[in-house]
Amino acid sequence: MAWLAAHEHRDRKYGHVYRYHPRSDVHSIALCTFILEDVAERCPVLRQHAKESRIAYGINVVHVWPNGKRKTIDLAVGTPVGLAPAGGTIAGTASATTFSQVLISCEAKTVMTEHKKSQPRIFDELSSSHEIVHQGRQDAIAAGITVVNISESFVSPLRQKSRRKIAVTRHRQPHVAEAMLRHLRGLPIREEVGKVGFDAYCSFVVSCDNLTGARLWRDAPAPQPGDPDHYDSFVARIASCYAERFAVLP
Repeated sequence: MAWLAAHEHRDRKYGHVYRYHPRSDVHSIALCTFILEDVAERCPVLRQHAKESRIAYGINVVHVWPNGKRKTIDLAVGTPVGLAPAGGTIAGTASATTFSQVLISCEAKTVMTEHKKSQPRIFDELSSSHEIVHQGRQDAIAAGITVVNISESFVSPLRQKSRRKIAVTRHRQPHVAEAMLRHLRGLPIREEVGKVGFDAYCSFVVSCDNLTGARLWRDAPAPQPGDPDHYDSFVARIASCYAERFAVLP
């Protein structure tokens, strides 16, 4: 959350400075980085595999599954086909652009405004994500995460038409955020390989008006510690699934 609060995206046309821009993927990249760091901290098996260069990570990776299905993965962890020439590392894990097998696939979504309008699209895209992953490889870890904004106002970069006058969208909060969170709780989380659903899913809530900053929203309707869709549960499930399924890599 400190990253989002400090991030600045300056609009070239009108000069406004935003925390979030829907046509930029820097927010998704930062989120995927933090997820990998947290999973690596929680999972000794993954850390060891990374240390031995047996796995790598990729962001915005285009992967073709064994059944021929092609998918762009926000965060992928798996067996690389060579490492990225100028790639860095995250939590000791090297980066790659292509993978012979993907072991973790994470889909990242953000809902900053137009909550009600975006409900069906976000749900369908998340559902499609775990379906494609598990159709391609049943024991792959399909994860999903959604950032939901609970701010009563939001300055959308796509609605601005003037340098001097800022267009502000008003939200009926916390109702629209709560409705989105309740809708996303309909996404299935599977308990074993062969079932349907995400292996790990979470939503987390931010308050961001897109001008003055952002903060993490911990109170209801945000998922609470112990809930299946809480971030801590999400990280723990990914770490546990990885250790159980991929402790021995071929």
